[in-house]
Amino acid sequence: MKKIGILFFFITLLSIITSTSVFAKGVEIEENYVPDPAITAMIASNPQIIDSKLKSAMLHEIDDPASITIDITHISPQDTALGRFKRIYVYAYRSTVENVVIETAKIEFLNVCLNTKKLIENEKIRPVNKCVINMDIIVKEDDLNIFLKKKTKKIKVDNPKVRMTPNNLELSGSTKYGFVKVEFWARGNFSVKDQKEIWFHASKLKINRVSMPRNFVGSIIKKINPLLNFRKFSFDVNLEQIKLTDGQIRITSFPD
Repeated sequence: MKKIGILFFFITLLSIITSTSVFAKGVEIEENYVPDPAITAMIASNPQIIDSKLKSAMLHEIDDPASITIDITHISPQDTALGRFKRIYVYAYRSTVENVVIETAKIEFLNVCLNTKKLIENEKIRPVNKCVINMDIIVKEDDLNIFLKKKTKKIKVDNPKVRMTPNNLELSGSTKYGFVKVEFWARGNFSVKDQKEIWFHASKLKINRVSMPRNFVGSIIKKINPLLNFRKFSFDVNLEQIKLTDGQIRITSFPD
């Protein structure tokens, strides 16, 4: 076993330096990263372990999916043993992220090299190269309202409700402003902040049915933001665009 470990150690070093696979061309690996030779040997003898460990790792990222499927596009057996993949595609239905029910979640890793030791031993997804990670998720209006009711109990906003229409979101509720309980209504849109959070920005606000200036908006809306938070993910995703339609929000890496 010791001889096998030594053999795979040299195979790993050689493959990183001289590999001619399509993946290796132009792909920058983290400095000083070398796959663990024992882990490399384990994967080489049992490649199916990658599928089961990836699924377990994703279940640390998203909670309680009704269903989850993972599709892997391999490059070669050698690349698989080293944690290199052309594409990893994850599809989850009715999962939960930070207490928000996600109707559908699609996550795509392109030309990714994973830290195989962390994947096998810790069930963690840790890319060690500058790869593209795309995401496409849909959240239903009803699920976002359920989440807001739970969240706003902590920030003293009562009866929060969102209504989604094409390119617009309406947010209403009641809260204390100073010593007075007021009802508020706001219309606006979302933006992506730091590729991890989804913020609501109001373009129009009414307090007790009276239109208020924009500089008044912040003190009310800041209690709500961020509406959605994806900081739980252990990897960076490439979120680009938010699309609002009747009854749902789509957050995607694939702009029109």
